Amino acid sequence: PGCKNVKVVYRRGPDEIPARKIELEGAIKEGIEFTYNVKQIAVAEHGNAIALRCLQTTPGEPDADGRRQPVDIPGTEHDIACDMVIAAVGQTTICDELDSLGLMLPDRVKTDFEGMRTVDEQVFAAGDGAFGGSTLVMAMHHGQRAAYYIRAFLEGHRNPLPYRTPYRSRRVPVAQDIMWERFPMQEPEFFGVGENPTEFPEIEATYDDETAKNEAARCYRCDAETGSTDYSVSHREDLFSMARTNPLDHVKHKAMLETRLKQRDNPFPEGREATFDDLIFLPANLSRLVIDPYREACRVSTDLAGKLDFDTPFFVTGFDEAPDQVREAVAAGLDDAKCCYLGRRPIDDGGRWLQLVFDGDDLSPDAIGIVHLLGHKFRPVSMERSRPDQIVGLAVSTPAILEETLTYALNSDIDILVLDGSGEIGGLWPELHGAPDLRIVRDAIAHLRRMEKEEHIDLLWFGGVRSGTDAAKLIGLGCKGAAFGIQAGLAAGGEITDEHSLLFTTDQTAQDRRSAIANILKASVGEASMMARCTGKTVLQNIEPEDLRSITIATSEATGIPLAGTDWIPKGESV
Repeated sequence: PGCKNVKVVYRRGPDEIPARKIELEGAIKEGIEFTYNVKQIAVAEHGNAIALRCLQTTPGEPDADGRRQPVDIPGTEHDIACDMVIAAVGQTTICDELDSLGLMLPDRVKTDFEGMRTVDEQVFAAGDGAFGGSTLVMAMHHGQRAAYYIRAFLEGHRNPLPYRTPYRSRRVPVAQDIMWERFPMQEPEFFGVGENPTEFPEIEATYDDETAKNEAARCYRCDAETGSTDYSVSHREDLFSMARTNPLDHVKHKAMLETRLKQRDNPFPEGREATFDDLIFLPANLSRLVIDPYREACRVSTDLAGKLDFDTPFFVTGFDEAPDQVREAVAAGLDDAKCCYLGRRPIDDGGRWLQLVFDGDDLSPDAIGIVHLLGHKFRPVSMERSRPDQIVGLAVSTPAILEETLTYALNSDIDILVLDGSGEIGGLWPELHGAPDLRIVRDAIAHLRRMEKEEHIDLLWFGGVRSGTDAAKLIGLGCKGAAFGIQAGLAAGGEITDEHSLLFTTDQTAQDRRSAIANILKASVGEASMMARCTGKTVLQNIEPEDLRSITIATSEATGIPLAGTDWIPKGESV
Protein backbone atom coordinates (compact mmCIF):
# COMPACT_ATOMS: atom_id res chain seq x y z
CA PRO A 1 0.00 0.00 0.00
CA GLY A 2 1.27 3.45 -0.91
CA CYS A 3 3.76 2.13 -3.50
CA LYS A 4 3.43 3.47 -7.01
CA ASN A 5 5.63 0.81 -8.57
CA VAL A 6 6.06 -2.81 -7.53
CA LYS A 7 8.77 -5.05 -8.96
CA VAL A 8 9.29 -8.80 -8.47
CA VAL A 9 12.95 -9.81 -8.80
CA TYR A 10 13.48 -13.54 -9.43
CA ARG A 11 16.75 -15.43 -9.86
CA ARG A 12 15.39 -17.90 -12.44
CA GLY A 13 13.43 -17.49 -15.68
CA PRO A 14 9.65 -17.19 -16.29
CA ASP A 15 9.30 -20.96 -16.89
CA GLU A 16 10.73 -21.78 -13.44
CA ILE A 17 8.90 -19.28 -11.26
CA PRO A 18 6.81 -21.17 -8.63
CA ALA A 19 3.63 -19.24 -9.24
CA ARG A 20 0.41 -20.25 -10.94
CA LYS A 21 -0.50 -18.86 -14.33
CA ILE A 22 -3.61 -17.15 -12.99
CA GLU A 23 -1.55 -15.48 -10.25
CA LEU A 24 0.96 -14.15 -12.76
CA GLU A 25 -1.77 -12.89 -15.07
CA GLY A 26 -3.50 -11.13 -12.19
CA ALA A 27 -0.27 -9.50 -11.02
CA ILE A 28 0.53 -8.25 -14.51
CA LYS A 29 -2.99 -6.79 -14.82
CA GLU A 30 -2.32 -4.88 -11.58
CA GLY A 31 0.80 -3.31 -13.13
CA ILE A 32 3.43 -5.35 -11.28
CA GLU A 33 6.75 -5.64 -13.14
CA PHE A 34 8.65 -8.98 -13.23
CA THR A 35 12.44 -9.03 -13.60
CA TYR A 36 13.82 -12.49 -14.34
CA ASN A 37 17.31 -14.02 -14.13
CA VAL A 38 18.42 -11.53 -11.45
CA LYS A 39 19.77 -12.72 -8.09
CA GLN A 40 19.56 -10.60 -4.94
CA ILE A 41 22.79 -10.57 -2.91
CA ALA A 42 22.41 -7.65 -0.46
CA VAL A 43 20.46 -4.61 0.64
CA ALA A 44 22.70 -1.54 0.27
CA GLU A 45 22.27 1.90 1.82
CA HIS A 46 22.26 4.94 -0.44
CA GLY A 47 22.13 7.88 1.93
CA ASN A 48 18.57 8.07 3.20
CA ALA A 49 17.43 5.48 0.68
CA ILE A 50 18.14 1.79 0.08
CA ALA A 51 18.89 -0.34 -2.94
CA LEU A 52 18.68 -4.03 -3.73
CA ARG A 53 22.10 -5.22 -4.90
CA CYS A 54 21.81 -7.92 -7.56
CA LEU A 55 23.65 -10.13 -10.03
CA GLN A 56 22.43 -11.32 -13.39
CA THR A 57 22.17 -15.10 -13.80
CA THR A 58 22.00 -17.63 -16.56
CA PRO A 59 20.20 -21.03 -16.47
CA GLY A 60 22.44 -23.94 -15.43
CA GLU A 61 21.85 -27.67 -14.94
CA PRO A 62 18.47 -28.86 -13.56
CA ASP A 63 18.26 -29.37 -9.80
CA ALA A 64 16.39 -32.09 -7.84
CA ASP A 65 12.92 -30.70 -8.67
CA GLY A 66 13.71 -30.31 -12.39
CA ARG A 67 14.14 -26.54 -12.43
CA ARG A 68 17.38 -25.19 -13.91
CA GLN A 69 19.85 -23.84 -11.35
CA PRO A 70 20.69 -20.10 -11.63
CA VAL A 71 24.40 -19.52 -12.35
CA ASP A 72 25.94 -16.11 -11.50
CA ILE A 73 27.35 -14.05 -14.35
CA PRO A 74 30.56 -12.34 -13.13
CA GLY A 75 30.80 -8.59 -13.56
CA THR A 76 27.03 -8.01 -13.71
CA GLU A 77 26.56 -6.60 -10.21
CA HIS A 78 24.08 -3.71 -10.12
CA ASP A 79 21.68 -1.92 -7.75
CA ILE A 80 17.93 -1.50 -8.00
CA ALA A 81 16.82 1.64 -6.13
CA CYS A 82 13.80 1.11 -3.89
CA ASP A 83 11.97 2.33 -0.80
CA MET A 84 10.97 -1.06 0.60
CA VAL A 85 12.20 -4.65 0.23
CA ILE A 86 9.92 -7.57 1.07
CA ALA A 87 11.76 -10.88 1.20
CA ALA A 88 9.91 -14.02 0.03
CA VAL A 89 11.29 -16.52 2.54
CA GLY A 90 8.46 -19.10 2.57
CA GLN A 91 6.34 -20.07 5.54
CA THR A 92 6.35 -22.59 8.36
CA THR A 93 3.87 -23.95 10.88
CA ILE A 94 4.63 -23.53 14.59
CA CYS A 95 2.57 -25.04 17.44
CA ASP A 96 4.27 -25.94 20.72
CA GLU A 97 1.32 -27.99 21.97
CA LEU A 98 1.15 -30.20 18.88
CA ASP A 99 4.94 -30.49 18.94
CA SER A 100 4.84 -31.75 22.53
CA LEU A 101 2.40 -34.46 21.41
CA GLY A 102 4.68 -35.62 18.61
CA LEU A 103 2.37 -34.34 15.87
CA MET A 104 4.77 -31.86 14.23
CA LEU A 105 7.41 -31.98 11.54
CA PRO A 106 9.92 -29.09 11.40
CA ASP A 107 7.59 -26.97 9.24
CA ARG A 108 4.12 -28.53 9.33
CA VAL A 109 1.75 -30.97 11.04
CA LYS A 110 2.80 -34.58 10.47
CA THR A 111 -0.09 -35.88 8.33
CA ASP A 112 -0.67 -38.87 6.06
CA PHE A 113 -2.36 -37.63 2.89
CA GLU A 114 -3.89 -41.06 2.19
CA GLY A 115 -6.18 -40.75 5.21
CA MET A 116 -5.64 -37.11 6.32
CA ARG A 117 -4.72 -38.59 9.72
CA THR A 118 -1.89 -37.72 12.09
CA VAL A 119 -0.06 -40.21 14.32
CA ASP A 120 -3.00 -39.83 16.71
CA GLU A 121 -5.86 -41.74 15.06
CA GLN A 122 -8.39 -39.25 16.44
CA VAL A 123 -6.63 -36.19 15.01
CA PHE A 124 -6.97 -35.23 11.34
CA ALA A 125 -5.29 -32.30 9.58
CA ALA A 126 -5.60 -30.47 6.26
CA GLY A 127 -4.60 -27.31 4.42
CA ASP A 128 -1.39 -25.28 4.46
CA GLY A 129 -0.55 -26.28 8.03
CA ALA A 130 -0.40 -29.94 7.04
CA PHE A 131 0.83 -29.96 3.45
CA GLY A 132 2.39 -26.55 2.77
CA GLY A 133 1.18 -23.45 0.99
CA SER A 134 -1.24 -23.86 -1.87
CA THR A 135 -4.42 -22.39 -3.35
CA LEU A 136 -7.85 -21.87 -1.85
CA VAL A 137 -9.20 -24.53 -4.22
CA MET A 138 -6.68 -27.07 -2.87
CA ALA A 139 -7.62 -26.10 0.69
CA MET A 140 -11.27 -26.84 -0.16
CA HIS A 141 -10.21 -30.21 -1.57
CA HIS A 142 -8.30 -30.98 1.63
CA GLY A 143 -11.36 -30.04 3.67
CA GLN A 144 -13.64 -32.35 1.68
CA ARG A 145 -11.08 -35.13 1.87
CA ALA A 146 -10.61 -34.76 5.63
CA ALA A 147 -14.38 -34.59 6.20
CA TYR A 148 -14.81 -37.86 4.31
CA TYR A 149 -12.23 -39.71 6.42
CA ILE A 150 -13.51 -38.20 9.67
CA ARG A 151 -17.03 -39.37 8.85
CA ALA A 152 -15.75 -42.84 7.95
CA PHE A 153 -13.89 -42.96 11.29
CA LEU A 154 -16.99 -41.91 13.25
CA GLU A 155 -19.07 -44.54 11.41
CA GLY A 156 -16.61 -47.23 12.40
CA HIS A 157 -15.08 -47.93 8.96
CA ARG A 158 -11.45 -48.75 9.74
CA ASN A 159 -10.59 -49.39 6.07
CA PRO A 160 -12.84 -47.00 4.14
CA LEU A 161 -12.90 -46.69 0.37
CA PRO A 162 -10.06 -44.41 -0.79
CA TYR A 163 -11.33 -40.87 -1.26
CA ARG A 164 -11.71 -39.67 -4.84
CA THR A 165 -12.83 -36.22 -5.90
CA PRO A 166 -16.50 -36.71 -6.80
CA TYR A 167 -17.72 -35.91 -10.27
CA ARG A 168 -20.37 -33.83 -8.56
CA SER A 169 -20.80 -32.60 -5.02
CA ARG A 170 -24.40 -31.47 -5.17
CA ARG A 171 -27.45 -31.75 -7.40
CA VAL A 172 -27.98 -28.60 -9.47
CA PRO A 173 -30.07 -27.81 -12.57
CA VAL A 174 -28.16 -28.11 -15.83
CA ALA A 175 -27.73 -24.74 -17.54
CA GLN A 176 -29.05 -24.71 -21.09
CA ASP A 177 -28.59 -22.16 -23.83
CA ILE A 178 -28.93 -22.28 -27.60
CA MET A 179 -25.27 -21.28 -27.90
CA TRP A 180 -23.97 -23.48 -25.08
CA GLU A 181 -21.44 -25.36 -27.20
CA ARG A 182 -19.84 -22.09 -28.42
CA PHE A 183 -19.31 -20.21 -25.17
CA PRO A 184 -15.66 -19.30 -24.45
CA MET A 185 -14.31 -19.18 -20.91
CA GLN A 186 -16.16 -16.47 -19.02
CA GLU A 187 -13.78 -13.93 -17.48
CA PRO A 188 -14.88 -11.81 -14.48
CA GLU A 189 -14.56 -8.04 -14.95
CA PHE A 190 -11.14 -6.72 -13.80
CA PHE A 191 -11.09 -3.43 -11.84
CA GLY A 192 -7.40 -3.07 -10.96
CA VAL A 193 -6.12 -1.64 -7.68
CA GLY A 194 -8.14 1.57 -7.99
CA GLU A 195 -7.15 5.12 -7.08
CA ASN A 196 -6.68 4.34 -3.38
CA PRO A 197 -5.00 0.91 -3.00
CA THR A 198 -4.60 1.36 0.78
CA GLU A 199 -8.33 0.67 1.13
CA PHE A 200 -7.84 -2.77 -0.49
CA PRO A 201 -10.73 -2.49 -2.96
CA GLU A 202 -12.12 -5.45 -4.87
CA ILE A 203 -9.74 -6.09 -7.78
CA GLU A 204 -12.19 -8.11 -9.90
CA ALA A 205 -15.92 -8.76 -10.01
CA THR A 206 -17.65 -12.01 -9.16
CA TYR A 207 -19.82 -13.75 -11.76
CA ASP A 208 -23.27 -12.28 -12.18
CA ASP A 209 -26.15 -14.72 -12.70
CA GLU A 210 -25.95 -14.69 -16.51
CA THR A 211 -22.17 -15.13 -16.64
CA ALA A 212 -22.33 -17.97 -14.13
CA LYS A 213 -24.90 -19.81 -16.25
CA ASN A 214 -22.81 -19.32 -19.39
CA GLU A 215 -19.72 -20.72 -17.68
CA ALA A 216 -21.74 -23.66 -16.33
CA ALA A 217 -23.11 -24.38 -19.80
CA ARG A 218 -19.59 -24.30 -21.22
CA CYS A 219 -18.37 -26.77 -18.59
CA TYR A 220 -21.20 -29.19 -19.35
CA ARG A 221 -19.74 -29.67 -22.83
CA CYS A 222 -17.50 -32.38 -21.33
CA ASP A 223 -20.23 -35.04 -21.60
CA ALA A 224 -21.59 -34.52 -18.09
CA GLU A 225 -24.87 -33.37 -19.63
CA THR A 226 -25.71 -36.65 -21.34
CA GLY A 227 -23.37 -39.11 -19.70
CA SER A 228 -22.82 -40.78 -23.05
CA THR A 229 -19.59 -40.24 -24.96
CA ASP A 230 -21.14 -41.82 -28.05
CA TYR A 231 -23.96 -39.29 -28.15
CA SER A 232 -22.00 -36.33 -26.84
CA VAL A 233 -18.91 -36.67 -28.99
CA SER A 234 -19.99 -38.43 -32.17
CA HIS A 235 -23.51 -37.14 -32.71
CA ARG A 236 -23.81 -33.85 -30.89
CA GLU A 237 -21.14 -32.03 -32.90
CA ASP A 238 -22.58 -33.42 -36.15
CA LEU A 239 -26.03 -32.13 -35.24
CA PHE A 240 -24.69 -28.66 -34.46
CA SER A 241 -22.64 -28.63 -37.66
CA MET A 242 -25.57 -29.68 -39.86
CA ALA A 243 -27.90 -27.17 -38.25
CA ARG A 244 -25.50 -24.28 -38.89
CA THR A 245 -24.26 -25.18 -42.36
CA ASN A 246 -25.55 -23.10 -45.26
CA PRO A 247 -28.22 -25.16 -47.10
CA LEU A 248 -26.49 -24.28 -50.39
CA ASP A 249 -23.17 -25.76 -49.27
CA HIS A 250 -23.84 -29.09 -50.96
CA VAL A 251 -20.28 -30.34 -50.67
CA LYS A 252 -20.23 -30.07 -46.89
CA HIS A 253 -23.74 -31.49 -46.52
CA LYS A 254 -22.80 -34.45 -48.71
CA ALA A 255 -19.68 -35.12 -46.63
CA MET A 256 -21.66 -34.99 -43.39
CA LEU A 257 -24.36 -37.26 -44.78
CA GLU A 258 -21.81 -39.83 -45.93
CA THR A 259 -20.31 -39.81 -42.45
CA ARG A 260 -23.70 -40.36 -40.86
CA LEU A 261 -24.59 -43.17 -43.29
CA LYS A 262 -21.39 -45.12 -42.72
CA GLN A 263 -22.19 -48.82 -42.37
CA ARG A 264 -21.97 -50.42 -38.93
CA ASP A 265 -20.28 -53.73 -38.37
CA ASN A 266 -22.65 -56.67 -38.84
CA PRO A 267 -24.39 -57.15 -35.45
CA PHE A 268 -24.92 -60.84 -36.24
CA PRO A 269 -21.48 -62.10 -37.31
CA GLU A 270 -20.52 -65.73 -37.69
CA GLY A 271 -19.97 -67.28 -34.27
CA ARG A 272 -22.26 -64.91 -32.38
CA GLU A 273 -23.13 -66.50 -29.03
CA ALA A 274 -26.64 -67.13 -27.78
CA THR A 275 -27.85 -64.11 -25.80
CA PHE A 276 -30.94 -62.77 -24.08
CA ASP A 277 -31.00 -59.99 -26.68
CA ASP A 278 -31.79 -62.55 -29.39
CA LEU A 279 -34.96 -63.71 -27.63
CA ILE A 280 -38.03 -61.61 -28.38
CA PHE A 281 -41.57 -61.53 -27.02
CA LEU A 282 -44.55 -62.17 -29.24
CA PRO A 283 -47.30 -59.61 -28.66
CA ALA A 284 -50.53 -61.06 -27.34
CA ASN A 285 -52.45 -60.53 -30.57
CA LEU A 286 -50.06 -62.91 -32.35
CA SER A 287 -50.20 -65.73 -29.80
CA ARG A 288 -53.73 -65.61 -28.40
CA LEU A 289 -56.97 -63.63 -28.49
CA VAL A 290 -56.98 -61.08 -25.69
CA ILE A 291 -58.70 -57.79 -24.98
CA ASP A 292 -56.46 -55.01 -23.64
CA PRO A 293 -54.56 -57.02 -20.98
CA TYR A 294 -51.99 -54.23 -20.71
CA ARG A 295 -54.64 -52.11 -18.99
CA GLU A 296 -54.88 -54.50 -16.06
CA ALA A 297 -52.57 -54.79 -13.07
CA CYS A 298 -49.95 -57.52 -13.22
CA ARG A 299 -49.10 -59.61 -10.16
CA VAL A 300 -45.33 -59.97 -9.74
CA SER A 301 -45.09 -61.74 -6.36
CA THR A 302 -43.86 -65.31 -6.18
CA ASP A 303 -42.92 -68.09 -3.77
CA LEU A 304 -40.21 -70.72 -3.48
CA ALA A 305 -41.27 -74.32 -2.95
CA GLY A 306 -44.59 -73.07 -1.59
CA LYS A 307 -42.78 -72.26 1.67
CA LEU A 308 -41.38 -68.73 1.27
CA ASP A 309 -43.28 -65.78 -0.21
CA PHE A 310 -41.53 -62.90 -1.99
CA ASP A 311 -42.86 -59.56 -3.22
CA THR A 312 -40.80 -59.90 -6.42
CA PRO A 313 -39.05 -62.79 -8.19
CA PHE A 314 -35.70 -60.97 -8.13
CA PHE A 315 -32.68 -61.52 -5.90
CA VAL A 316 -29.30 -59.79 -5.63
CA THR A 317 -25.89 -61.44 -5.31
CA GLY A 318 -22.18 -60.68 -5.66
CA PHE A 319 -21.42 -58.31 -2.77
CA ASP A 320 -19.78 -60.79 -0.38
CA GLU A 321 -16.33 -59.19 -0.87
CA ALA A 322 -17.48 -55.62 -1.49
CA PRO A 323 -16.28 -52.85 0.89
CA ASP A 324 -18.37 -52.49 4.06
CA GLN A 325 -19.59 -49.03 3.05
CA VAL A 326 -20.99 -50.45 -0.18
CA ARG A 327 -22.52 -53.49 1.52
CA GLU A 328 -24.33 -51.31 4.07
CA ALA A 329 -25.82 -49.10 1.35
CA VAL A 330 -26.83 -52.09 -0.79
CA ALA A 331 -28.48 -53.73 2.22
CA ALA A 332 -30.55 -50.60 2.81
CA GLY A 333 -31.57 -50.53 -0.86
CA LEU A 334 -32.61 -54.20 -0.76
CA ASP A 335 -34.71 -53.47 2.29
CA ASP A 336 -36.39 -50.56 0.48
CA ALA A 337 -37.15 -52.79 -2.51
CA LYS A 338 -38.16 -55.76 -0.31
CA CYS A 339 -35.60 -57.94 -2.05
CA CYS A 340 -33.62 -60.96 -0.82
CA TYR A 341 -29.82 -61.42 -0.92
CA LEU A 342 -28.05 -64.58 -2.15
CA GLY A 343 -24.46 -65.04 -0.93
CA ARG A 344 -22.00 -66.78 1.36
CA ARG A 345 -22.61 -64.28 4.15
CA PRO A 346 -25.53 -61.99 5.00
CA ILE A 347 -25.55 -58.52 3.51
CA ASP A 348 -26.71 -57.13 6.88
CA ASP A 349 -28.03 -58.27 10.25
CA GLY A 350 -31.74 -58.16 9.53
CA GLY A 351 -32.40 -58.69 5.81
CA ARG A 352 -33.66 -61.86 4.14
CA TRP A 353 -30.78 -64.04 3.04
CA LEU A 354 -30.31 -67.24 1.05
CA GLN A 355 -26.97 -68.72 2.11
CA LEU A 356 -24.74 -69.95 -0.72
CA VAL A 357 -22.81 -72.78 0.94
CA PHE A 358 -19.38 -73.80 -0.32
CA ASP A 359 -17.97 -77.19 0.67
CA GLY A 360 -16.89 -76.90 4.32
CA ASP A 361 -18.94 -73.80 5.18
CA ASP A 362 -20.99 -73.80 8.39
CA LEU A 363 -24.74 -73.48 7.99
CA SER A 364 -26.27 -70.32 9.41
CA PRO A 365 -29.53 -70.32 11.38
CA ASP A 366 -30.10 -66.73 10.21
CA ALA A 367 -30.54 -67.75 6.56
CA ILE A 368 -34.05 -68.38 5.22
CA GLY A 369 -32.61 -70.98 2.89
CA ILE A 370 -29.47 -73.02 2.25
CA VAL A 371 -28.11 -73.42 -1.30
CA HIS A 372 -25.22 -75.90 -1.62
CA LEU A 373 -22.83 -75.00 -4.44
CA LEU A 374 -22.00 -78.03 -6.58
CA GLY A 375 -20.40 -76.02 -9.37
CA HIS A 376 -19.10 -78.26 -12.16
CA LYS A 377 -18.96 -81.57 -10.25
CA PHE A 378 -21.82 -83.44 -8.61
CA ARG A 379 -21.53 -84.63 -5.02
CA PRO A 380 -24.10 -85.63 -2.39
CA VAL A 381 -24.66 -82.95 0.25
CA SER A 382 -26.03 -82.87 3.76
CA MET A 383 -29.76 -82.27 4.00
CA GLU A 384 -29.28 -80.76 7.44
CA ARG A 385 -31.20 -77.58 8.20
CA SER A 386 -30.24 -75.05 10.87
CA ARG A 387 -33.94 -74.63 11.58
CA PRO A 388 -37.05 -76.51 10.39
CA ASP A 389 -38.48 -73.77 8.18
CA GLN A 390 -35.35 -73.33 6.04
CA ILE A 391 -35.56 -74.34 2.40
CA VAL A 392 -32.69 -76.31 0.87
CA GLY A 393 -31.32 -75.99 -2.65
CA LEU A 394 -28.44 -76.85 -4.96
CA ALA A 395 -26.51 -74.66 -7.40
CA VAL A 396 -25.09 -76.12 -10.62
CA SER A 397 -22.77 -74.40 -13.08
CA THR A 398 -22.81 -76.76 -16.05
CA PRO A 399 -25.39 -78.74 -18.04
CA ALA A 400 -23.15 -81.81 -17.77
CA ILE A 401 -24.27 -82.71 -14.21
CA LEU A 402 -27.93 -81.69 -14.52
CA GLU A 403 -29.48 -85.13 -14.93
CA GLU A 404 -27.59 -86.62 -11.98
CA THR A 405 -28.24 -83.52 -9.86
CA LEU A 406 -31.97 -83.42 -10.63
CA THR A 407 -32.42 -87.12 -9.88
CA TYR A 408 -30.66 -86.64 -6.54
CA ALA A 409 -32.60 -83.44 -5.78
CA LEU A 410 -35.99 -85.02 -6.43
CA ASN A 411 -35.17 -88.08 -4.33
CA SER A 412 -33.90 -85.88 -1.48
CA ASP A 413 -36.79 -83.40 -1.41
CA ILE A 414 -34.60 -80.48 -2.49
CA ASP A 415 -36.71 -77.32 -2.78
CA ILE A 416 -34.86 -75.21 -5.36
CA LEU A 417 -32.17 -75.50 -8.01
CA VAL A 418 -30.04 -72.46 -8.85
CA LEU A 419 -28.91 -72.55 -12.48
CA ASP A 420 -25.58 -70.75 -12.79
CA GLY A 421 -25.24 -69.55 -16.37
CA SER A 422 -22.01 -67.69 -15.52
CA GLY A 423 -20.20 -70.87 -14.49
CA GLU A 424 -18.68 -69.18 -11.42
CA ILE A 425 -21.44 -68.18 -9.02
CA GLY A 426 -19.93 -67.06 -5.74
CA GLY A 427 -16.83 -65.74 -7.52
CA LEU A 428 -15.81 -62.13 -8.01
CA TRP A 429 -18.25 -60.65 -10.58
CA PRO A 430 -18.12 -63.72 -12.88
CA GLU A 431 -20.61 -62.24 -15.36
CA LEU A 432 -17.82 -60.00 -16.66
CA HIS A 433 -15.91 -63.03 -17.94
CA GLY A 434 -18.28 -63.86 -20.79
CA ALA A 435 -21.83 -64.46 -22.00
CA PRO A 436 -24.03 -66.81 -19.91
CA ASP A 437 -24.60 -70.39 -21.01
CA LEU A 438 -28.34 -70.50 -21.77
CA ARG A 439 -28.31 -74.24 -22.45
CA ILE A 440 -28.48 -75.00 -18.75
CA VAL A 441 -32.09 -73.83 -18.38
CA ARG A 442 -33.11 -75.60 -21.59
CA ASP A 443 -31.62 -78.89 -20.38
CA ALA A 444 -33.00 -78.58 -16.84
CA ILE A 445 -36.55 -78.18 -18.16
CA ALA A 446 -36.07 -81.05 -20.64
CA HIS A 447 -34.83 -83.43 -17.91
CA LEU A 448 -37.71 -82.52 -15.56
CA ARG A 449 -40.25 -83.09 -18.32
CA ARG A 450 -38.82 -86.48 -19.13
CA MET A 451 -39.10 -87.36 -15.43
CA GLU A 452 -42.63 -85.87 -15.33
CA LYS A 453 -41.52 -83.75 -12.37
CA GLU A 454 -41.63 -80.27 -13.91
CA GLU A 455 -43.56 -78.70 -11.01
CA HIS A 456 -41.66 -80.49 -8.24
CA ILE A 457 -38.63 -78.20 -7.94
CA ASP A 458 -38.30 -74.43 -8.44
CA LEU A 459 -35.56 -73.05 -10.69
CA LEU A 460 -33.65 -69.80 -10.04
CA TRP A 461 -31.26 -68.29 -12.55
CA PHE A 462 -27.96 -66.42 -12.19
CA GLY A 463 -25.86 -65.07 -15.03
CA GLY A 464 -26.01 -62.05 -17.32
CA VAL A 465 -29.41 -60.69 -16.25
CA ARG A 466 -29.38 -56.95 -16.95
CA SER A 467 -33.01 -55.90 -16.86
CA GLY A 468 -36.59 -56.81 -16.09
CA THR A 469 -36.98 -57.85 -19.72
CA ASP A 470 -34.15 -60.40 -19.39
CA ALA A 471 -35.73 -61.71 -16.19
CA ALA A 472 -39.17 -61.98 -17.84
CA LYS A 473 -37.61 -64.02 -20.65
CA LEU A 474 -36.12 -66.41 -18.08
CA ILE A 475 -39.50 -66.81 -16.43
CA GLY A 476 -40.90 -67.65 -19.84
CA LEU A 477 -38.17 -70.29 -20.23
CA GLY A 478 -39.26 -71.90 -16.97
CA CYS A 479 -37.41 -70.20 -14.11
CA LYS A 480 -39.20 -69.02 -10.97
CA GLY A 481 -36.87 -66.07 -10.36
CA ALA A 482 -33.53 -64.47 -11.26
CA ALA A 483 -30.54 -63.07 -9.38
CA PHE A 484 -29.00 -59.74 -10.38
CA GLY A 485 -25.23 -59.54 -10.01
CA ILE A 486 -23.29 -57.16 -12.22
CA GLN A 487 -26.39 -55.07 -12.86
CA ALA A 488 -26.69 -54.35 -9.13
CA GLY A 489 -22.93 -53.80 -8.87
CA LEU A 490 -23.00 -51.12 -11.54
CA ALA A 491 -26.05 -49.50 -9.95
CA ALA A 492 -24.15 -49.34 -6.65
CA GLY A 493 -21.40 -47.31 -8.31
CA GLY A 494 -19.01 -50.04 -9.43
CA GLU A 495 -16.68 -49.30 -12.33
CA ILE A 496 -15.53 -52.12 -14.63
CA THR A 497 -11.75 -52.57 -14.52
CA ASP A 498 -9.30 -54.08 -17.01
CA GLU A 499 -9.14 -57.14 -14.73
CA HIS A 500 -12.83 -57.93 -15.36
CA SER A 501 -13.86 -56.84 -11.89
CA LEU A 502 -15.63 -53.89 -10.27
CA LEU A 503 -13.94 -50.98 -8.52
CA PHE A 504 -15.97 -49.00 -5.98
CA THR A 505 -14.98 -45.40 -5.30
CA THR A 506 -16.27 -42.51 -3.22
CA ASP A 507 -18.08 -40.86 -6.13
CA GLN A 508 -21.42 -41.94 -4.67
CA THR A 509 -22.74 -41.36 -1.18
CA ALA A 510 -24.37 -44.10 0.86
CA GLN A 511 -27.77 -42.57 0.00
CA ASP A 512 -26.88 -42.55 -3.71
CA ARG A 513 -26.08 -46.26 -3.62
CA ARG A 514 -29.14 -47.09 -1.55
CA SER A 515 -31.46 -45.24 -3.90
CA ALA A 516 -29.82 -46.71 -7.01
CA ILE A 517 -30.21 -50.30 -5.79
CA ALA A 518 -33.84 -49.76 -4.81
CA ASN A 519 -34.61 -47.95 -8.07
CA ILE A 520 -32.99 -50.51 -10.40
CA LEU A 521 -34.90 -53.32 -8.71
CA LYS A 522 -38.21 -51.47 -8.76
CA ALA A 523 -37.67 -50.47 -12.39
CA SER A 524 -36.86 -54.07 -13.30
CA VAL A 525 -40.06 -55.26 -11.65
CA GLY A 526 -42.07 -52.70 -13.60
CA GLU A 527 -40.33 -53.63 -16.84
CA ALA A 528 -40.95 -57.36 -16.32
CA SER A 529 -44.63 -56.72 -15.61
CA MET A 530 -44.91 -54.74 -18.86
CA MET A 531 -43.50 -57.68 -20.80
CA ALA A 532 -46.06 -59.95 -19.15
CA ARG A 533 -48.96 -57.64 -20.01
CA CYS A 534 -47.74 -57.27 -23.59
CA THR A 535 -48.01 -61.03 -23.95
CA GLY A 536 -51.54 -61.00 -22.55
CA LYS A 537 -50.71 -62.02 -18.96
CA THR A 538 -51.82 -60.46 -15.70
CA VAL A 539 -49.47 -62.67 -13.65
CA LEU A 540 -45.73 -62.48 -14.34
CA GLN A 541 -45.22 -66.19 -13.61
CA ASN A 542 -47.67 -67.06 -16.39
CA ILE A 543 -45.28 -66.12 -19.20
CA GLU A 544 -44.74 -69.25 -21.30
CA PRO A 545 -42.24 -70.49 -23.91
CA GLU A 546 -44.95 -69.90 -26.52
CA ASP A 547 -44.64 -66.18 -25.80
CA LEU A 548 -41.01 -66.16 -27.03
CA ARG A 549 -39.18 -66.49 -30.34
CA SER A 550 -35.46 -66.60 -31.20
CA ILE A 551 -33.96 -64.41 -33.89
CA THR A 552 -30.66 -66.30 -34.25
CA ILE A 553 -29.90 -69.97 -34.79
CA ALA A 554 -27.45 -70.02 -31.88
CA THR A 555 -30.06 -68.69 -29.43
CA SER A 556 -32.74 -71.03 -30.76
CA GLU A 557 -30.44 -74.01 -30.27
CA ALA A 558 -29.36 -72.89 -26.77
CA THR A 559 -32.87 -72.19 -25.46
CA GLY A 560 -35.10 -74.54 -27.40
CA ILE A 561 -37.22 -71.59 -28.55
CA PRO A 562 -38.20 -71.68 -32.26
CA LEU A 563 -36.82 -69.19 -34.74
CA ALA A 564 -39.13 -66.28 -35.46
CA GLY A 565 -41.59 -67.03 -38.25
CA THR A 566 -41.04 -70.79 -38.00
CA ASP A 567 -41.52 -73.76 -35.71
CA TRP A 568 -37.95 -74.88 -36.33
CA ILE A 569 -35.48 -75.49 -33.48
CA PRO A 570 -32.00 -76.46 -34.69
CA LYS A 571 -30.47 -79.48 -32.91
CA GLY A 572 -31.43 -78.56 -29.33
CA GLU A 573 -34.47 -79.75 -27.46
CA SER A 574 -37.61 -77.68 -27.23
CA VAL A 575 -38.75 -76.61 -23.78
